[in-house]
Amino acid sequence: MDKPLFPASIPVTNAFSACELGSDFDEQFFMLNFGTRLLTAFTDKDILVDIALETLADFSRGERLAVLSLDDKRENLEVDGVFSNLRPSRPCLSFPAPGTFLEKVMLEKAVVVHPLTVEQGIPLPAADGPAGKEQCLCLPLVGTAFRVVGLATVAVPANHAFTFFEAQQLRVLSTVLAVSLENAKLFSRVITDGLTNLYTRRFYEIRLEEELYKLKRRQSFLSLIMFDLDDFKKVNDSFGHLVGDDVLRQFGLLMQEHTRKGSTLVSRYGGEEFTVLMPDARLEEAVALARRIMTLCANTVFGDETLPIRITVSGGVASTDSSESLSPKAFFQRADMALYKAKNEGRNRIVIWNE
Repeated sequence: MDKPLFPASIPVTNAFSACELGSDFDEQFFMLNFGTRLLTAFTDKDILVDIALETLADFSRGERLAVLSLDDKRENLEVDGVFSNLRPSRPCLSFPAPGTFLEKVMLEKAVVVHPLTVEQGIPLPAADGPAGKEQCLCLPLVGTAFRVVGLATVAVPANHAFTFFEAQQLRVLSTVLAVSLENAKLFSRVITDGLTNLYTRRFYEIRLEEELYKLKRRQSFLSLIMFDLDDFKKVNDSFGHLVGDDVLRQFGLLMQEHTRKGSTLVSRYGGEEFTVLMPDARLEEAVALARRIMTLCANTVFGDETLPIRITVSGGVASTDSSESLSPKAFFQRADMALYKAKNEGRNRIVIWNE
């Protein structure tokens, strides 16, 4: 059976002794302040989850943790990250929520301890079970408007008792994490194009400005590809805008699958125009990528089995390095001029600026 919790949840030792309210309290308070600042400093969900896992591991003294968040339909708890063997990972796993014990634990909105069960390496609470060496500490992630957005779980020793202040720390950290996850999701929606799931033009412009600024401070390179689907208006006119949307979505996915993950930024600039921003990439690397995507596009059947569609793409490539001092507008114009030339020269080709 589950154990008493704080305030009817976690097993708690007596409140603070005089010693605990001294230097140790100051140190713990400093750590809590530092942890909450870290959790509110990032809008990238992956970075945020990694920091949350390590922070919760420090404060709970757990060696195996997981952060799970409810999907948009609130039907599944998706595993955002796991901390085990002193390092974080992100397995692609999810667990159903409605009508399950996991949902019950979340809806209690209290920091609780239950028997531990481990499924596919994920520590989870069990409704009942035999006493073991470990138990599952559950931290419902309660965000704004007292709305549950997920659950953090920690495998802790069965004989571990938390002090009053430790219990409060975990409650604060789980609340900050919940709100930070909500903010990360909102930020993702703002910077992500709803149709193609690529980044938006505005986010591309922000990142372009940042990368050009970085070039002034270190020896490096920056490349930009501007793509435009050829004769795309004919697709909309012939098959309708819904089919056109499918083609845009499929082309966006093609680019995502064949660009370097991490630093490379793939964006929908507008309509059927796309940009690929490549920090630390020389011109040769950008040209090779542009030609590869052009070839893949020409050889891909878009649409579906009932309505196969062929389409090509043109591209313009520009590159700069720390020896130049370009404005975002000037750098973009280079790639745009090269794209314009590719269109005028017959489409389905890549043109390099100033060549």
